[in-house]
Amino acid sequence: MLDTTLKDMIGRAEFPRMQFLAPPIHRCSMTRIAKAWPFSKVLYALVLIGGVASGGPLEFGARAFAQNIKPEPMPLPPSEFPTPSADLEALIAANNVAALRKHAWLLWSGLTADSSQSFNGQVLPIWETWLSEEETFSPVNQLAAAAAAPRPRILRPFAPPRQFQHGTSALAKALVARTDPKLRLKAFVKMSPESASFLAASHETPAKSGQSYSYISASDLAQLNAALDQSNTAVKDRKIIDFPAAATDLKMIFLPVKPSGLSAIPIWNGAADSIDPTQPTSDTWKTCVAVDPTNSRTGTASINCNGQQVQAEIVPLKAFYSVQIDAAEAATINSLSKLGGAAAVEAGDFQTLVAMHVTTKEIANWTWATFWWQNGKNPPNDFPGSVADMPDAYKVKGPWRNYAMCISNSMVVPATDPKGKPVVCFNPYLETNQADGLNSNCMSCHAMARLPQTGPGPYPETYLPNGFVDLADPKIFGGATKTDFVWSIPIAAH
Repeated sequence: MLDTTLKDMIGRAEFPRMQFLAPPIHRCSMTRIAKAWPFSKVLYALVLIGGVASGGPLEFGARAFAQNIKPEPMPLPPSEFPTPSADLEALIAANNVAALRKHAWLLWSGLTADSSQSFNGQVLPIWETWLSEEETFSPVNQLAAAAAAPRPRILRPFAPPRQFQHGTSALAKALVARTDPKLRLKAFVKMSPESASFLAASHETPAKSGQSYSYISASDLAQLNAALDQSNTAVKDRKIIDFPAAATDLKMIFLPVKPSGLSAIPIWNGAADSIDPTQPTSDTWKTCVAVDPTNSRTGTASINCNGQQVQAEIVPLKAFYSVQIDAAEAATINSLSKLGGAAAVEAGDFQTLVAMHVTTKEIANWTWATFWWQNGKNPPNDFPGSVADMPDAYKVKGPWRNYAMCISNSMVVPATDPKGKPVVCFNPYLETNQADGLNSNCMSCHAMARLPQTGPGPYPETYLPNGFVDLADPKIFGGATKTDFVWSIPIAAH
């Protein structure tokens, strides 16, 4: 049943209308949704509410709304994206790192290209137009009857990074409890139109089984897992069907900058440049830049960098991608993160993008790249990555050139050798919080995505930071359904 607040909102005239999120050119079948619905209305229904993934109340009044924002696909020609799986697999087998890095930078150029739309006077990059995880996993079946008129979108559902909910460190536990006043990192997930439309539809699973399931429905997923049990399905085949090749999922990470004065943003300078080299989370780094919101100052300045007074390089705010938040967004961020006093964010603050995970379904195990703000330079020893192989300024423009990158398109090298050398690729702003995060990679973690979940948190007790994961291993996947490397499904399905 619809929440009373939502019912009231649906009937209010003061909520501005928006266009459908995509032109009505595609029809998809959905469990509990009329087959005659065009894709545009399915996506519209998906974006009516937010906050579902966290299981909390619907908080329309505490979110900023975006009007008439429609998801736009990556503006790359078919010859460039999606790249044929066989071509990428050949590069992976040859361990052609330079070519694979160029592919990741190509994706970066498409994601960060200007869209045709603006919000609050700011041109949105392509990725900003995409649906958030909250929008994608909204319970459409409850909203179908109320979808007589389009409503605004919740464009940026800032919340504490879910990444911090695994690991055993005291910091991780403090972040889960949201008691640490240094909890300034904010995150949200975005899904491309291809990912969102795939999740909007129900799918015959396994293929030719005659049974269809919605992957955003917890009950459907439980029924699928039970069906796999009943049919004694081999462990290697206990899975949802694959996402389409163009499917792309993102995780963005932000840090705050005040609208006046200089704000410290910590910058990765290697594990040795931390008060805790074994677990160098960003709040332990000794190097910061001093961000100037007026974009007018140069040189250096004395600034408080994670509790230490240091002489820091002054950089303009325009060296980052940033968005300015309003009072509603500030209130929501403070509420979700339990921030108060000096740690609270305020209307007028900027949220600056410091990191982004990027994954595409161009290969069976998805491609994986992670980007972080490095002031356009390489970190010590190019670890865990660098700015090498970046395209020219015609393709990667402005602030987007200031981000470094690493890739993990296989768990190990050689890619098919269970005893191969683990690939290391982590984001300094995220994985450094977890045990052995300095040796981690995205693919090994996401290979574990399955349901039902085990352990006290959203990630399993058998979480592996790196190394080869056998997708047919009954010790990991016996009695479970693999969710095609997508953690959002077991975590956010309603």
